[in-house]
This record gives sequence, structure tokens and C-alpha cells, in this order.
Amino acid sequence: MDDLILRIAVFVLVGLVTGYLSGLFGIGGGIVRIPLFLHILPLFGVAHAVVMHVSVGTSIALVVPAAVAATWKQIALGNLDIAFFRTWALGVLVGAVIGNILLPHVSTEILIAVFAAYLLSVGIYQAFLKHWLSIAKEAPHGTAKLGIAAAVGCMGALTGTAGGTVTTPILEAFGVAIKSAIATASATGLVTGVIGTLGTILTGWNAVGRPSYCLGFVDLVIFAAMLPPILIAAPLGVRAGRLLSPKTLEYAYAIMLFIMAADLILKLVK
Repeated sequence: MDDLILRIAVFVLVGLVTGYLSGLFGIGGGIVRIPLFLHILPLFGVAHAVVMHVSVGTSIALVVPAAVAATWKQIALGNLDIAFFRTWALGVLVGAVIGNILLPHVSTEILIAVFAAYLLSVGIYQAFLKHWLSIAKEAPHGTAKLGIAAAVGCMGALTGTAGGTVTTPILEAFGVAIKSAIATASATGLVTGVIGTLGTILTGWNAVGRPSYCLGFVDLVIFAAMLPPILIAAPLGVRAGRLLSPKTLEYAYAIMLFIMAADLILKLVK
């Protein structure tokens, strides 16, 4: 019982930290949750073989409530291009399903390497490419659109980040207006979040080494402990972010990503 109370207390704190950072930088919390999970979960007896899998499953389950609220708001504001999103969502769904099929068959080490590469890519974009990268002057369409969306969905499922973090810069690079890109990113997180949560529950159902209170790879205690503080802390982070210049936030975010990526790489080479 004492261990359960300690576990709840620790992850309430993690929820406050990650919620605040997600609000501060305007990002999905998965990108900061996963590195913290990888340090903390082993302290509570999660086996190394499934530590990344439980991290991904629990993180992507935490995406769903925020994604529902954000998507609803974007639809109400008229920012989501429904016609564009229909086929984009199809590609995301296919990619997310593929990612979830792959997840239980990929080792912790490979998943950590994928996540480290993901962090480095986003960090490089934020620090060096954000203001001049341009791929095309119109939104992707046809096979290219489905392929890009599927890659986003697969990466979101494998990293537990839901893919929203990369959707916005990708669509901006194709000339999509920022409001529409953000709306599509929110709805992308809803698709990958729902598919990812169901997928990690099913594929992790009989996995060995999962902690108690797990539904597949989704730790229900951590989910319940983190959700309220995330919802409380995120708006506080948003308010703090308004006090800083966009440039300061961009570079601070990039530095944080590089530090987290370096930490993960050190884990792999030890």
C-alpha cells in the first residue's frame, strides 16, 4: 500500500511538471513524459524489456482527453479543414495501426533509439529550420499525402507522442496556414491517441514484466494520477509562455530536446 501511495505521489508530480512544460512550449506532453518515464518506471519494478512499451502506452493514453478537447475547440473555431482531414486521417489511422502492430515486436533499445532520433529531429527543426524550411506552396495531396500521414501515425504510435508535434511543421512546410496546421495536428493526436491506446492495450495484454494495475501496456494508476495535474498545470504553463518571447521559447524548447536526446543516447551506449 505504501508503494502505491508513493507511486501516485511521484506521478502526480510528474503530471504537474509535464503539464506545465506542454503548456509552456505549446506541445503534446508525450515528448517530455517518455524520458521521465524511462527514468522513473524502473524504480517501481517495471522490467527493462517492457519499460519503453509501458511508457508509450501510458503516454499515448494521456493524449486522448486533451486531444478530444483541442479538436472540439478547433472545430468550433472553424480552423479544421474537414475535407482535407478526411484523407489525412485515413493515412494517420493506417500508420498508427502499423505502429501498434510493430510495437510489441520491437525491443526497448530500438524504441529508445527511435525516440532519441525523433527528439533530435524536432530539436534541429526548432533551432535551425523552422523559419525557412519550405517543401511546397500547397498542401500535400494524393499518394504523397497518405504516405506522409501514415508516417506521422506510425511514428506517433511508436513514440507515444501521437504525432501532433511533427504534423504542424510538416504542414507548414507545405504552405498550410498555421491555424489550419495546428487544428489538423490536434485532430491527428485524437486519431493516433485512440488507436494507440486501444492498440497498446491489446498488444500488451499478455506481456511479461508489466507492473500491477496495467491494462495491456497502459498503467491505469499512472494515468489516473497524472491526468488531473496535467489539466491543472497546462494552463499555468500557457500563461507563463505568454511572458516570454517566441524566440526564447523556441530555443529553450530546442535545448531541452537536445538534452533529453543526449540522455537517451547515453542510456543506449552504457
